[in-house]
Amino acid sequence: MNTLVQIGAGNIGRGYLTQLFFESGYRVVLADVVPQLVDRLRTAGGYNLRVLDAYRGDARAIRIEPIEALPVGSPQFDAVVTHATVVATAVGVANLTALAPALAPALAARKATGRKLNVFLCENALDAAQRLRAAVLDQLDAATAGWVATNIGFVGASVARMVPVVDPSERDRDPLLVVADAYRPLPYDAPAAVDRMPPNVPEFSPRADFAAEVRRKLFLFNMCHAALAFLGAQKGYRYVHQSLQDPEHRALFVGAAQEVSTALEAEYPDALLPADNAAMVQDMLVRCGNPLLRDTVARVARDPLRKLSYADRLIGPARLCAQHGVAAPNLLRVIVAAFAYRDRSDPSAQRLAELTASLDPQESIRTVTGLEPDSPLFTQVLAALSH
Repeated sequence: MNTLVQIGAGNIGRGYLTQLFFESGYRVVLADVVPQLVDRLRTAGGYNLRVLDAYRGDARAIRIEPIEALPVGSPQFDAVVTHATVVATAVGVANLTALAPALAPALAARKATGRKLNVFLCENALDAAQRLRAAVLDQLDAATAGWVATNIGFVGASVARMVPVVDPSERDRDPLLVVADAYRPLPYDAPAAVDRMPPNVPEFSPRADFAAEVRRKLFLFNMCHAALAFLGAQKGYRYVHQSLQDPEHRALFVGAAQEVSTALEAEYPDALLPADNAAMVQDMLVRCGNPLLRDTVARVARDPLRKLSYADRLIGPARLCAQHGVAAPNLLRVIVAAFAYRDRSDPSAQRLAELTASLDPQESIRTVTGLEPDSPLFTQVLAALSH
């Protein structure tokens, strides 16, 4: 039987990847660094997943069972990775380097089998695969590193499934419950896969230009999602779908999406086609408007300092628009809303409030966004904040 080793048994690991592999007939082994989570999964032998379908307007309960669970870095982990069909990660980009000391010996053990392997990094960062690859190779002797470099593929993947926070009352009744929307496609970096070996899972979609795919995910999908949250916060909405129901917000959402789509198409004319971008926006209008999801403004807007940083989902696409001469008044409105975001439970939002209160507008823009005063975009952001 084909075996998936899913490293990271959190919301994306359990709420997305294991479903795809489980429904494709794979044996599922979940590996995590949190002992309590591993123990719960091991004792339960499975978990409940509730999939909320925006198109059908219904919820589907799925029992993912049987599953196995084990600690990352244990002898059992080494053994299962040695013989796995495919490995996937969903641990967060910041944790990839820390994963390397545990993963390196497990991958090195495959050398004796002579079997190649692809490790799919579902971390939504263009350099995630390169980070983990470099960190793993750094753990190995020269001969083993050479074998791993040739025979183990570190493959980026782009995740667009939405996984909201489970209501605390439901979490108390079922600690392992995961709730997610029904989106299934998973684009991945085809050239990075060894022998171009895709897993036997229909939703895995190869991309020749993965950089273009990642930037579309971040600049279009993530930007639009964040826009609804930051705009929604200004009017006191609790849920993202409420923000989308607001006619003003919907118009800003669509306008910003059109601006960024135009810039993306100019930057990647062969990889990102207008029809595909339009289809993504229409899909988001349905999925982000799903009232069953109850995705909170607080979750989606969380960490505004990161989301306003130089290469992230707001300033990044605004810079691309400026580079290609695309006027972006709607996106600038969203950036203004992000600067105004306040949440006492979010340390990043608290720090943003402190910066904007203690610095003059020019210095706060420079500090938060990384833009320099001689940048045309800097001038545009300053003007937008001043109105």
